Order: sequence, then structure tokens, then C-alpha cells
Amino acid sequence: MCGGAILMMVGLAFLTVSLWLHLSLVYGTIFAASVIGTAYFGVGLLILGIAAAGEKPLPPDEHPPVHVNKRPPPADGPAIIEAFLYGMQAGTNARKS
Repeated sequence: MCGGAILMMVGLAFLTVSLWLHLSLVYGTIFAASVIGTAYFGVGLLILGIAAAGEKPLPPDEHPPVHVNKRPPPADGPAIIEAFLYGMQAGTNARKS
């Protein structure tokens, strides 16, 4: 992944140089610098906007969390059934809160 990003940056450098050469030959160096600088600035603003839009604050908790420490009474069967029943009770308590 990192290697791909490095190759993309090298490719972007070559594309920037080729755009510079073309624009400076056709329109002049000041125009070429303005176009390339504006393009990079615009892409940077776009990336910052996308990054800022992705950060949404979490809403505050309206109700404090309910801590359930109460274990159901022990079952008369094997331990696996007791664990199953304990899990069922915990799930039921979680749905209620």
C-alpha cells in the first residue's frame, strides 16, 4: 500500500512537470505557475473539506448507562446451562435499558 502511494506521488510529480512544460511553452511561465498552484490549492481545499465533513461529534448520552451487576439465581442443572441462562438474562436486561 505504501509502495503504491509512493509510485503515485512520483507519477504526480512527472505529470506536474509535463503540465508545466506544456503551459509554459504555450502561455508563459506566469500562467503555468498560476494554473498549477491554483489546481493544487483547490485539491488541498477539497481534501480538507472531505476530512472535516467526516468528523461528526457523537451526541451526548441522554440517559446514564445502567450497570446491571445482579446475577440470576443459580440453576439446578450443569454449568453450561447456567451460563446460557445467565446470558439470556443479560440480553433481556440490555434490551430493557
